[in-house]
Amino acid sequence: MKINGAVKQIPVWVILICLATLVFGIAGHALWTADEPREAEIAREMSEVIEGLIFGAEPGVRASWAVPYLAEKPFVEKPPLYYWLSALMMLTAGKLVGSAVAARALSALSAGLTLMVVWSTVRDYLDRHRAAMAVVILATMAGFFQAAHWILIDPLLMLLVTCAVLFLFRGFNRDRPGLLLAGYLAAGLAFLTKGFVAWGVLFIPWVVILIQFRRHPIRRPILHLVALILLVGPALAWAIAFYGQGGDELWNEWFINNNIGRFSGQTTHSHIRGPLYYFGIAPVLLLPWIVVLVGRIFQPPERNAREKSLGERGLLKVCFAWAVGGFILLSLAGTKRDIYLYPLLPGFALLCVFSLRRLPRWVDVVYSVLCPILLLPAVVLTFISPVIRPGDFSIAWEFKPLVLFFSIVGVFAYLHLNRNLVARLAAVTGIFYLTAIFAVFPLIDAVKDYEPATRRISTLIPETSRHRVCGWHTDETTRAIFSFYTGLTVPELRDKLDPDKNLARLARILNGEDPEYDLVLVLLKRKRSFPPEGMPVASYRTISEEKMGRNRRLLLLSGGKVD
Repeated sequence: MKINGAVKQIPVWVILICLATLVFGIAGHALWTADEPREAEIAREMSEVIEGLIFGAEPGVRASWAVPYLAEKPFVEKPPLYYWLSALMMLTAGKLVGSAVAARALSALSAGLTLMVVWSTVRDYLDRHRAAMAVVILATMAGFFQAAHWILIDPLLMLLVTCAVLFLFRGFNRDRPGLLLAGYLAAGLAFLTKGFVAWGVLFIPWVVILIQFRRHPIRRPILHLVALILLVGPALAWAIAFYGQGGDELWNEWFINNNIGRFSGQTTHSHIRGPLYYFGIAPVLLLPWIVVLVGRIFQPPERNAREKSLGERGLLKVCFAWAVGGFILLSLAGTKRDIYLYPLLPGFALLCVFSLRRLPRWVDVVYSVLCPILLLPAVVLTFISPVIRPGDFSIAWEFKPLVLFFSIVGVFAYLHLNRNLVARLAAVTGIFYLTAIFAVFPLIDAVKDYEPATRRISTLIPETSRHRVCGWHTDETTRAIFSFYTGLTVPELRDKLDPDKNLARLARILNGEDPEYDLVLVLLKRKRSFPPEGMPVASYRTISEEKMGRNRRLLLLSGGKVD
């Protein structure tokens, strides 16, 4: 497997394998925890608002295009651009494929457009062969594959950050006003996707760009004034509307708790991690290409670095600032999740392309071992299928012709492309992902599909009593799945600020003495039991108990008379 030397052409069929991983897998399964139920339900409720605005329906109490809602309660962790676009997907494509698939398609579309922006940039500054390399490298990164198949805000943020960085650089470097304005607008829309976090991710690469082209704004002040309006205008327009519709309380929740608080760690939300958290997560998201980056670190600097064009050297500096600078900045933030690194993946992919010029020979050995390991699941899953049931795991013999086809293509790629590192590894990794989509996704869905249990519980609630159901210890996922699948709104009874008062009211409900509620939906995770310690004596009956996944149980309890 030859690494250094002449740039190898990526066969078209390898590119198609990589792109196929974006198309397949977005349909055929339910909403998966932890994020999909919440994001899909917020988008669905936003679609009702947008549909009402378009067709002139009565606005109702939740008709706010500036304030996202979850189960009829304001949910202001993020600005609403993602929910607007996802709602539009539901109102259009959702009519044909279903709301969940339409929302997931937005992530796949964002990933595909990200690949297009990366390809066009590398083609302009390097050549079309390395542009194809950039596409297959990014498309087969583990984090990118995950982003393209998950209903999340972050794939859209990844697209907008990529546009904001690469369009701005190309606009300055090639003196193309249209691209420069597009870069500023993308940054403004990125704010509408994830607030100040988006501008934080852009800060370091933009500083590097502005230093390189510091004289440009002086020469063309009118152009940059327009660009500044495109940058700040969307954020300012939404902030004014949001404050007008949400008031002081929601403004403080979004601005203080979800922006300043999340970065400093002084927030009511979870996911507080230490500064080294991403050092263990990032290598997994960058698989299998992390070996290329590590190999480049241990190589001496290139002797022919001066042979690069000014544009190529400038692009390398920007990509380094984007990937590494963003990694350091996110490591300093108080709240951390693996998905927060998605906007940095295109930067790391471009660094991989630059790194392929010069790598140590041991990288050959690593990938020679890794490729057969990646092909092994396709070979094994051709003939067997794991069977997962609550408390039971077994193996069943099942021949899968499609997975056999993947195995054959993977083995062919491994043998035929032995002198082309990027094409070989990309093809084998793409086959690994396609195998996972068709052979492993159904197994995951069997564990993560909460729809059947949700509907079974919902059918036990009389229509006249649906407004008399409250939740106890329910989380965002529980409230979202009931609202999304059944239209049942489950307000949370528990107030963290007054636990004794909560327990007393819970007892009154279960004794049939509460004027507002007489049905309680209880979420029990892991070893938690009911009734909770300290609750006054109550007489109630369990209407239903449903197990959801490995660690969740839902109880539907009745207190008093149910019509």
